This record gives sequence, structure tokens and C-alpha cells, in this order.
Amino acid sequence: MQRFTIGFFLTACLLLVGCNDERRVFEENVEIPNEKWTVSEKAILEAEINDTISSHNFLINVRNTERYPYRNLYVFVKTTFPNGQSSKDTVGIILADATGRWIGDGGGYLNSSSHLSNTIMYQYNRRFPLSGTYRFEIEQAMRTDTLVGIKNIGLRIEKTDN
Repeated sequence: MQRFTIGFFLTACLLLVGCNDERRVFEENVEIPNEKWTVSEKAILEAEINDTISSHNFLINVRNTERYPYRNLYVFVKTTFPNGQSSKDTVGIILADATGRWIGDGGGYLNSSSHLSNTIMYQYNRRFPLSGTYRFEIEQAMRTDTLVGIKNIGLRIEKTDN
């Protein structure tokens, strides 16, 4: 029994070490209260960046339910640099194909308690110009005041292979 316990423990440790995501520099997701994202609410994320040499990919994470009524989602992403300057991008995210079939990863058919996860790249192979704290604000840019069915919105930054 003791050998089994030690073997199980060592296997679990190896699995945890193997799951380490070495390319990820930053990843944070913000929960949308009651799955209702109002136009006035922004997901605010801050990342401490020290690497100005490596190239990075920027990805947006979206978790939605079947209650989301559209096949796409538009967001504004405002980036404030450590020196106070900022830039703003408009990002279109496809969540369903032309037939209405959801594109994201999830388990089978959706029901009110399940969700789909979508990760889309919106900037590729970019370098940070300055080291310091970057502030990212993500806000919905749809033509409605309140979006239902969005559970989380977030940002992932990862080093590229270059």
C-alpha cells in the first residue's frame, strides 16, 4: 500500500510539472456579474512586464453561454503604457458559425449552467516598448446596452517561439 501511495504521489507531481505553461507571461479573466455585461462596465487587468526584448502574442478569452444572442462579439481593448500613453483597438470575436453552431470549446450541447470557452489572438508577435505596469481595459462594443450570456472576459499574453 505504501509503495502505491508513493508511486501515485510521484506520478501526480510529474503531471503537475508537465502542465506548466512556460510561454504564458500573463493571464487573467474577469467574471461578468449575473452574465450581464453592461456597456459601462470594463474588465480592468494589470500586468507587470519586464521583458522588452521577446515577442509576444495577445489573446482574448471569452466564456459564453447559449443565452448569448449573437454569433460575434466586438470589444474595445485600451492599453495604457507605463509612461501614461495609451492605445485603443477594436477586436471582433466570432463565437458561432453562419449556421449558429457555437465554435468554442465546451462539453457537448450547452445548457443554462454550462459554457463555451473561446480564445482568439488579436495581436501577433509584438514587443513591449517599455518595462513596467501595463493596464488593459476591455469593454463590450456591441450596439446594445446589456449583453446577456457572457460569463467571463480576459486577456492572455504569451511569448512567441521567435
